[in-house]
Amino acid sequence: MGRFTLHKGFRILLVMLFFTFTMVQNLYAENSLTDNSLDTRTLAMINKPGVVLVQTVWTADLTLYEFSIDSQFEQDMINEVYYLIESGTIPNTEQAMYSAMVQMMIESLPYYTFNTGNIYTEQASTAAVGTGFIVTPDGYLVTNAHVVNTDEEQLYLNFVMTALQNYAIEGTNSFAAEMRTLGYEMSQEEIDGLMNTFYNILAQNIAINNLQTRYQCFLGNVTPGSDVSAKGVGLDLRKMGEPIPGKDVAILKLDKTNLPTVTLGDDSKLRTGDKVYAMGYPAVATLDEALNVSQAIQEPTLTSGIISARKEMAGGWNILQTDAAIHGGNSGGPLFNERGEVIGINTFGMLDPNSGSQVAGMDFAIPISIALQFLNEINVTPTESQFTSHYKEAINLFKNERYNEALEILRGLNETNPGYPVVSELLAECRTLADQQAQMETALSTEAEVKDDQAGEFLIFVFVGIGVILIILIVVITLLAVRRKKTPKTLQPTTQQVSSSKEIESLNTIICSNCGKNLPIDSKFCSGCGYAFPAKPKFIDQCPKCNNPVKDGDLFCSSCGAKISENNE
Repeated sequence: MGRFTLHKGFRILLVMLFFTFTMVQNLYAENSLTDNSLDTRTLAMINKPGVVLVQTVWTADLTLYEFSIDSQFEQDMINEVYYLIESGTIPNTEQAMYSAMVQMMIESLPYYTFNTGNIYTEQASTAAVGTGFIVTPDGYLVTNAHVVNTDEEQLYLNFVMTALQNYAIEGTNSFAAEMRTLGYEMSQEEIDGLMNTFYNILAQNIAINNLQTRYQCFLGNVTPGSDVSAKGVGLDLRKMGEPIPGKDVAILKLDKTNLPTVTLGDDSKLRTGDKVYAMGYPAVATLDEALNVSQAIQEPTLTSGIISARKEMAGGWNILQTDAAIHGGNSGGPLFNERGEVIGINTFGMLDPNSGSQVAGMDFAIPISIALQFLNEINVTPTESQFTSHYKEAINLFKNERYNEALEILRGLNETNPGYPVVSELLAECRTLADQQAQMETALSTEAEVKDDQAGEFLIFVFVGIGVILIILIVVITLLAVRRKKTPKTLQPTTQQVSSSKEIESLNTIICSNCGKNLPIDSKFCSGCGYAFPAKPKFIDQCPKCNNPVKDGDLFCSSCGAKISENNE
């Protein structure tokens, strides 16, 4: 009995430990999206809806002043080449001479141009793209100031590259063809350098009038195949800092409700080596002609790296250096820590002063604490939206394989905020897994029913067996009881109990051997026939009449002749 109690207690302890472990595991899973580091996929899923492509569009009337190249330029180039050869600066070969001529064309052409007096006008528009992230349900958005800033020099260049691109291409191709006839093939770097020279010349020979600026963002819900430009949502500029080296932050507002949001973190806790993730819309992966642009602007790009260092800007404030890859278009996008919180704003990359190309692994982000200063100044408090809260709940349910519950939430989100690719993808995956789970549960239920039937048959067999055994036991016990009743009992005088008055009476009387009459036990003569009873021997080895000694087996007393055996029986 004691062993059974210990075993039962041990089983109860195991059950309690199992439920405790299950509760802790579920609690851990429910808090995994908020209290611990996120896996990369979850981090991306949670934050993609709240990261948007920001576009600044400028429209103006352009006046182009036609220019030409002074004929003296060709002779000056020849003279310069001879000087370089004579001074030993370049070798005396055709390839070296042509290379030197191309370099002089890139560096000195703007100084040999002049206006012809002809003027051309046209209406043109240009745009710059960057990234932003939504921090409140009602549409407050953070980006870089240089994404929305109207820098005059850059603006002129943007108009040229948009509206007057053909002029630059035509001038570059014409010069490259002429060099090819001379036997020199320009490199791609030389072609790009000459193209930029033509862009700068054109920018110096245009005037901009009636300039208008507007801001818009794309929320990632553009219908495939539709006109992308018609899907932008207008933005209002609420506050703007100064581009680098200033505090390159801008706050904009779009007029919508329950928008997806991102969570802002604490950059003061960052240390060198901490893992970070950059998210945004780099132009090379968004607006390239080889890509489906309408699809590309629906989903931001994610790259990863570490915090390389903290650097101090000339203004005395810190900036974060990271090796997470960012490119043109990433500007204004969020830099996340491993918890999926924004701790920086991707802003610029370091350029090689010789080639002008971006240096890999040398990118910088403005700490999010700077953006919080801007938000505080206009009384904006970052808040998580209901959309994002429900979306996180759906992801949590999905990760815990509670597909039907997740599916219900995702369907609601897709109805109220339709078209987010990451939500649609999760919805489709969840629907598939929910169907598979239902099929599996059906199969398991069928298997359980079969096992239950088998268990029922087994129990019936057991009960029948137990019944047979009980019947056998009853029969055996009954037979034993009957046998005991039939077996006579051996009387034991020493333990015999007197149970009747007749038995008591027989013990207090004697029977006359002559006439058979019952007499008191101490009678010496029979009251019926007068027979005299012989005296009882005092000892078993004495004669009952004369009490003289007798031997065992004697029939008569040797002294008086009295019969002994009869009285000794």
